[in-house]
Amino acid sequence: MPLIDLSTLNPPQRAAVTHRDGPLLVLAGAGSGKTRVITFRIAHLVDNGVPPGNILAVSFTNKAANEMRERVAGVLGPERARRVHLSTFHALGAQILREQIERTGFKRPFSIVDEGERRRIIRQVLKELRLDGTKAGAANLLNLISRAKNHMCSPAGLREARFNPEIPRAERVYRLYNDALRNLNAMDFDDLLLHPTQLLFEHADLREAYRRRYRFIMVDEYQDTNPLQLKMLEQLVCPTDRNLVVVGDDDQSIYGFRGAASDTILRFDKTFPGARVVTLEQNYRSVGTVLAAANAVIANNSARREKTLWSELGDGRTIRAVSVETPADEADFVAGWIGKQADLERRPWSDFAILYRANPQAGDHEDALRRRHIPYRVVGGQSVFDNKEVRDLVAYLRLVMNPLDELALRRIINVPTRGIGTTTLTRLVETAAEQQRPLWTVLLDQARSGDLRERVAAAVLDLADAITEARNALEGQDISRLEPALLHLIDRIGLERAVHAAEANPNVARARWRVVERLLNGLSRLRGADAMAALERWVTDISLEAPSTDEDEDDHRNKVTLLTIHASKGLEFPVVFMVGMNDDFLPHWRAKEEPGGIEEERRLCYVGMTRAQQRLVLTHSRSVLTSKERRRLKPSPFLGEIPETLIETRILRRNPDAEEREQKARESRFDDFMQKLAQLRDEE
Repeated sequence: MPLIDLSTLNPPQRAAVTHRDGPLLVLAGAGSGKTRVITFRIAHLVDNGVPPGNILAVSFTNKAANEMRERVAGVLGPERARRVHLSTFHALGAQILREQIERTGFKRPFSIVDEGERRRIIRQVLKELRLDGTKAGAANLLNLISRAKNHMCSPAGLREARFNPEIPRAERVYRLYNDALRNLNAMDFDDLLLHPTQLLFEHADLREAYRRRYRFIMVDEYQDTNPLQLKMLEQLVCPTDRNLVVVGDDDQSIYGFRGAASDTILRFDKTFPGARVVTLEQNYRSVGTVLAAANAVIANNSARREKTLWSELGDGRTIRAVSVETPADEADFVAGWIGKQADLERRPWSDFAILYRANPQAGDHEDALRRRHIPYRVVGGQSVFDNKEVRDLVAYLRLVMNPLDELALRRIINVPTRGIGTTTLTRLVETAAEQQRPLWTVLLDQARSGDLRERVAAAVLDLADAITEARNALEGQDISRLEPALLHLIDRIGLERAVHAAEANPNVARARWRVVERLLNGLSRLRGADAMAALERWVTDISLEAPSTDEDEDDHRNKVTLLTIHASKGLEFPVVFMVGMNDDFLPHWRAKEEPGGIEEERRLCYVGMTRAQQRLVLTHSRSVLTSKERRRLKPSPFLGEIPETLIETRILRRNPDAEEREQKARESRFDDFMQKLAQLRDEE
């Protein structure tokens, strides 16, 4: 009996699902059921005799990969779904490296450095070269290094090398930065793509082995891929079979700032001559008025593939455009509307979303919602790995896998407190560098020889015993030993007790530790036979965790959602407010100075509009209070691209109390900013 019923698909969806061999581009407009197409195609291949292990489906984010994994499991069942390889590009690269690490010159297990560790390494390199080590200078160099890796060249090989005066300095830093990573047996996120791509390019036997393994390849969100991801893909696709299906929408290409090449999807049938193209235009999300307005806006872009979204959900209400005096008035209006509509239409708070171009715009809306006692959540793109307790735990686990992991040791050497201050740590690091010995070895030698204070030495030796005990409990053991061994380690080092001791408010401490507990719950879902190998995979997965909030799922259920338009991609809400629809905000002033910038901003506007299922409200303010004066603002030119028949405009007068509230809110947010800045400095 077939796993799927093809009659539930519309004709273009069916054509994409039943496509068997050769390259295929599925142009999937917003809300057109692309994830369903990918899921059904995987099931259709299995129905027709393709072993699940020969199928690779890659997405741009962990969130999309997890959604795909859940849907495929719902159709194939958990066992067969596990054999299909569903992942992000970075997770795929990490898997190839785990299997082939010896060929790179790195040792097993290697470490993945986070952004904080990257910054510390680059500052050390700059210090060695006696170059500018300011935060801005280091960030700029890291950005250039990242771009170079994603183009498989050094900074001097970048297109901008002819006119960017920073390139010579970046070229000097690039080599020492990579040397430092190799000395630490560590890789950054870009290396997770670069090293496996180089392996596939340089070793024909590996290339052929992975091509035999992954005979059918699918790529979701193809428009978001960068040059390095595309090169990895080219090495994996068999040139004779060319069984590559990519799904995406050029109108939703909004990640140029991350290196995504917006014209990739436009050139697909030139890159793969003879490629078939299927266009999905029926939208299952939004009413006709929203789609007609979005179609009208995006039609002004010249570099796009023609498509027109349509829906069978009816026309819906006219789009409302509202002009107010200030951002504070804008927030008052939006919060007031939400309060009234929730009451009149008996809508839950979760029906409403407020979308903006940049995170700082959220402040006024938070203030306005709080005043009305409307519950809300801010989706800020935080990763579970951004939680300090999680990073501390991962550092301990890295030490269990490899006690010579210097970055991990430096992170937790005084967590919980062992009396090792910055001065002592600096002396230990300098001694290790002078003697060319691992920091771990120097630390233990000094603890045993009496070079450290008695209390400090005892704490260090206890740490060494805990790490050794955990390592012995896992080496050569079955995966069933992993969870009890890690729980025992956490209890022995007192990590949870340290969190509660450091936090005055017990409720806050419990909330911080719950993030770790939710993470530990994932141990029971790990598969495999060897405990240490499973630990290595788990630590890699945590390090690659996609952005998500740290709130409980229950906390999401009935709150207004505040988020950037970028973060809203892939989501949908019955009622959407797009706020800050001003020139220089959307489109952003910086985008106007970049080639193709306006078109990407228009795509961003299109993405925001197509999040709305039933109602769309677009708001803008006529002025803003800066530190010196009140500045007049213009409405976004994108508003003028919506046909008058689809939009109703209202102009609201100034709320007399809003200016005072606006000034107080700005002062309050400045105080919050300074407090967070002080906390960051303390952590560094």
